[in-house]
Amino acid sequence: MTDLGFPPRQLLTESEKQVVLDAAALLQVRRSEVATALEAGPVRDAEILASSQDQVELNRLVIDQSSRWRELHSVRAWANVSQLRRSLPNNRRVLEGGLRMESVFDAQGTGVGALLLLANEPIGSYLMSFAPVTMKIVDRTEVMLQGPELDGTASVMVVRSGPCLEAAWRYWEAVRRFAVPAPDWVGGVVDLTPRQRQVVALMASGLGDDAIATWLGVSVRTVRADVAALLELLGVRTRFAAGVRLQFWSDADADT
Repeated sequence: MTDLGFPPRQLLTESEKQVVLDAAALLQVRRSEVATALEAGPVRDAEILASSQDQVELNRLVIDQSSRWRELHSVRAWANVSQLRRSLPNNRRVLEGGLRMESVFDAQGTGVGALLLLANEPIGSYLMSFAPVTMKIVDRTEVMLQGPELDGTASVMVVRSGPCLEAAWRYWEAVRRFAVPAPDWVGGVVDLTPRQRQVVALMASGLGDDAIATWLGVSVRTVRADVAALLELLGVRTRFAAGVRLQFWSDADADT
C-alpha cells in the first residue's frame, strides 16, 4: 500500500507564528476601520467591489476582475478541492496571459486534496505558510479584503492607499517570510506521477472520469488508466475507498 507521506511537516514555531499573528492583527484593525467607514458612506480610496449572499458567486465576481491584473500577491486562509476546481483553471488562463502571481495558502486551512492539486499544478507559484487572513494585493497599488456586511450580505472591498494597504504589505511580508513551496510541503509523496496525485484528489471529491479529463485537459482513456493504477497503488478496490484514505490523511493532518 502506497504511503503518500501525510501528514505534512509541522507548522511554524510559536515565535514565527507570532510574527504573522502580529501583522494579521494590525491588518484586521485597519480592515475594520475602512469597512466601518464604508458602511456609513463613500470613502476616499476605498470601495465595495462586489457583494453576494452566495460565497461561490462572490468568488466568481472577484475572479472576473483578474483579466485586468498584471501582478498579484494572494493569501488564502483556506482552500478545498471544490474551490480550486473553479479557481485554478482561471489562474492558468491569466498566468498564460502574462500575470505575475504568488499565492500563499494557510497550511492548516488547506485540505489534503487541495494540497495535492496545488503541489502538482503545471503553472503558477503556490506556497504554504501560516496565513490566517485572506487578501489579495493587486498591482502593488490596491488590496482586496473582506468588506462590511450590507443588509446581511457578504462583500469584498478594495482599498487603494493609506494605513490599510501598508498593513497588507506588512502581513504579506510576514506570511511570505515563512512560506514553503507546495511541492516541498507535500514532501514524501512516492510512486505517483504529478497527474495521478491530482486525479486522486479530484476522484475523492466526487468527479467522474469525464469531468476529471476535462479539468486536466487529457483524454478519458488516460484518466481511466490513472484511476486503475491509483487503486492498485493505494491498495483499494473502489474510488470510494480511495476517498476514505484521502480523508484519513486529512484528519491526521488536522490533529497535528
